[in-house]
Amino acid sequence: MLLAYTDQGTGPVVVLLHGFPLSRAMWDAQVHALSASHRVVAPDLRGHGESPAPDGTYTMDQMADDVAELLDGLGIVEPVVLGGLSMGGYVALAFALKHPNRLRGLILADTRAAADAPEAARLREETAQSVSREGRTATVVETMIPRLFARTTLQNRPGLVSAMQEVMERTSASGVIGALLGMARRPDRRDRLGEIIAPTLVVVGQEDVVSPPEEARAIAEALPNSQLAIIPHAGHLAPYEDPEAFNAVVLAFLKDVHPHA
Repeated sequence: MLLAYTDQGTGPVVVLLHGFPLSRAMWDAQVHALSASHRVVAPDLRGHGESPAPDGTYTMDQMADDVAELLDGLGIVEPVVLGGLSMGGYVALAFALKHPNRLRGLILADTRAAADAPEAARLREETAQSVSREGRTATVVETMIPRLFARTTLQNRPGLVSAMQEVMERTSASGVIGALLGMARRPDRRDRLGEIIAPTLVVVGQEDVVSPPEEARAIAEALPNSQLAIIPHAGHLAPYEDPEAFNAVVLAFLKDVHPHA
């Protein structure tokens, strides 16, 4: 699939994968900061942003293959640092396991390695059915917003919240359905984390209620070559809520991975 994407800067390649039901717009601050020393590629995953939204289930492996296809299309053959937030993290893990030779480093932000619990998977399937019946996604977005941000962000920075809500509301019904079904049916990756030998940065917002810090800590402990960073006063969208703190952690990690960049 031909994905829409941003491609900015020169140097070692960093690829950033957004969460659900967002778009590459969530990475604007990272693209700006990282592209001073790296080539940053931020795609819209299938069904999101400006990328096509076919009907059907979007498996995490399928979305990982979309990313590999994009790299091929851009002529990027060297191993990349791949970062993903939430659903983007699920896709990044799928990529790391399917295409290990294409990976120089991994950034897992506010995400999980475990599959959905049965109740959570059932809820995603039911939500997908509801969106299919109604043809609208507003209820999904309204339900998610309070869980995506830290309490202080929700109270004190309404403009930040509303800007991301607008991005979410532009995601089509077919995109929301495809991603929900794919996430509900994704495999548990915890028993395979030991296979990922690339240096990995695990980052989480201290106030993330969707993928809390204890989840991030468990992932970091299971990976052979990892470090953990916790962003204070940030929720599930840590890179968007506190880009300065997030970018500082990522740039330090990239310096370790690419010492001559």
